[in-house]
Amino acid sequence: MVNSLQSAPAAPAKEQILTRERILDAVSEQLARTGIAGLRLKDVADLLSVSVPSLYRFFADREAMIAAAYVRDFAEQTFIDLDQLRVVFSEAASAEDYQNGLRTVVIDIFGEESRQIRWRKLSAMAATHHDPVLMEQIGRIQAEFTSRIAETFESARQRGWVKSSVNAFAFAYAVQGLMMGPLFADVVPGSDVTSGDFAELFVLFHQAMAA
Repeated sequence: MVNSLQSAPAAPAKEQILTRERILDAVSEQLARTGIAGLRLKDVADLLSVSVPSLYRFFADREAMIAAAYVRDFAEQTFIDLDQLRVVFSEAASAEDYQNGLRTVVIDIFGEESRQIRWRKLSAMAATHHDPVLMEQIGRIQAEFTSRIAETFESARQRGWVKSSVNAFAFAYAVQGLMMGPLFADVVPGSDVTSGDFAELFVLFHQAMAA
């Protein structure tokens, strides 16, 4: 006699459908661990519980997966800083609020996590420079980012929080140059320049615009 109280066997877990986005998630995860040189498609496939040939249904080859992952990460990471700046600007009721909020954002921008993000952005540009289509995508992303920084600067000027007549786009490009500064310090052995040093420099730079 069958025990009617006996638990029925658990249903097998539903297999996730393989998609382009899931592959890019796995590639990005592996890139963060190993870099380009150490990335193996077998490791990517293992993360997804699929076979390596399954990956080729979505991408032509390993290089295409890496490039696409970097472009996607480039887009996502580019706008993290911008979103923070937009929040500061929208919540500021005075020039003092704006300056204080900006200082908080800048300290975060030059923190270790953001520094690693910038290294990944450089890697994305290096990994895709040979592909005109991917470089065009990165160019569009970067152009939008630069335009939004310039718009924020111009809005601050209209509110009287910035008095300099400097070209807003020149300011936007200069800001991005400052943001990449910590990476150059990283490659110099024994450099004692800290993230705090860069944050202070950025604030002084912006204050000069308000003078």
